[in-house]
Amino acid sequence: MRPKQKKKTNWYPTITIFLALSIGIGFYVKTAYLTPKEEIVEVDETKKTISTSSGLEIAKDASTNDKNLNYRKNWKDFIYIPPLHKDVEFTLTEDGMVTNLNIPVVNKTEYPIESITIKVFYINPSNRNTVDTREFEIKNVQPNNRISFKGPENSTKGVTVICDIIKARSNNFNFCFDQDLLKDSQVKGGFSGDPNDPWHCK
Repeated sequence: MRPKQKKKTNWYPTITIFLALSIGIGFYVKTAYLTPKEEIVEVDETKKTISTSSGLEIAKDASTNDKNLNYRKNWKDFIYIPPLHKDVEFTLTEDGMVTNLNIPVVNKTEYPIESITIKVFYINPSNRNTVDTREFEIKNVQPNNRISFKGPENSTKGVTVICDIIKARSNNFNFCFDQDLLKDSQVKGGFSGDPNDPWHCK
């Protein structure tokens, strides 16, 4: 009698299953932890990031004085640059310069805004430091409207763009905002001298 030969173990199914599991786990880790995610950020003096709006509304039966006061006190909910940075459009040239900058501005009040000054921050995306800044003024932003405005050109290379409203004025509801007065608005009362209505002007 011939001795029985041991059957050779077939490792291919085991290796195939192991590879499939490895690929699946790797895909999950990449998707969950390594994929960049859209961030909604807020603007303040130090962060230089984009402002958000809470969608505040005014009662239809509010008096004109109450309505105007609400507009002034909560102006960032009615006059703003849309919060997602993808709404600010620009083109990067082959050597990394920003061109064709278009900045959307929303005016949810029922009044025209005579003047808005926007500061553009050119940011190094690797460390979030401000590389350069430009300011420009837009005029006559119509009520209940969203419109894009052409921003300033810049020759700085390898940057991204973030925008902030630093000044705004509308005589229709006696509103004047100036970011230079923001720090003392709750103490010295901004334009009006009244901390409860700091952006009231005549």
